Amino acid sequence: MSRDFLLDGLIKLRRLDIGDCGMRLAIASLCLFVSMTGHVAADTSNKSARIGMLCPSKCVGAGYVVFDEELRKLGWIEGRNLTIERREAEGRYERLPGLAAEIVGLRPDVIVGPSSTVARAVKDATSEIPIVFSFIADPVGAGLVQTLARPGTNVTGVTGIITGEYIVKNFQILHELVPSARKFGVLTNALNETAKRRVAIEVPVASQQLDLKVEVVEVQAPGDIPGAVAKLRELKVDALVVVSETILSTPADRLPDLIAQAGIPAIYQSPEAVRAGGLIAYSWDTLGVSRRHAQYVDKILRGANPAETPVEQPTRYNLLINMKTAKTLGLVVPNSLLVAADELIE
Repeated sequence: MSRDFLLDGLIKLRRLDIGDCGMRLAIASLCLFVSMTGHVAADTSNKSARIGMLCPSKCVGAGYVVFDEELRKLGWIEGRNLTIERREAEGRYERLPGLAAEIVGLRPDVIVGPSSTVARAVKDATSEIPIVFSFIADPVGAGLVQTLARPGTNVTGVTGIITGEYIVKNFQILHELVPSARKFGVLTNALNETAKRRVAIEVPVASQQLDLKVEVVEVQAPGDIPGAVAKLRELKVDALVVVSETILSTPADRLPDLIAQAGIPAIYQSPEAVRAGGLIAYSWDTLGVSRRHAQYVDKILRGANPAETPVEQPTRYNLLINMKTAKTLGLVVPNSLLVAADELIE
């Protein structure tokens, strides 16, 4: 659209009797307008690209839809000037190294992958092809980049979490909602090294701050989830913090349904879980991160060097509360949370 838009504007200007000086001024104004509105930046008419996409579960869901839509807005249209090679691990993380090697073998222009586990597998497979990640809590600690400001590697992207604060904040919010709770559970994926590192650092801090006993229960595959929830019930935890992880959030209703059956108040890091019946979520803007992910891919496809493209951190989080679930659990949501909530689901 950009080239046609600019040419059409120039043709119309030539039809006007505005003199040479006026013509130069009008052309300059038109070019400034086009650059500011992104028409020129979106011109991919002379380019084609191939993206490799490795998904920890399925390459489906609202975030992937937004990612594709944003790429189209930026001029990258699948089937026209863009090819996306998708590979799905289906929650089986032992498949990631093989799938990463398969994608690298296709020699795409850029590889994308949400989650630190996926990004780690891809980085282990190539140090040359640019990698753009999303939803990674600690890319420095995971060894993906040297610093957030200057990655220094073939990897960059958008984080979803501010390291060192996020799990603690989840504890604080849930304790505010369930002040009588003395024993908290934490559900996490043992195969997610970043999640394990965050749990090891932040859970003791939260436990000490709130004077709580904490039981950490781990899973390694989707099939472990029912047993993990049963174990949490046996441990008689008063409340539960679910640490964000693809196999724990896909499909969105699986874990909330199991936790509802166990009658445990839980806080999630996925808004979809609360819309599917979960109690409360303290979440980054998942769709916003997916949109920025696509914009980063666009930068790299247009020649940006990932080693010099700073990693972006989130600027805000959303608080969602399912009022129906709270009522079912016999909880009264305090005014402080009602006022702070971005969305109340009735």
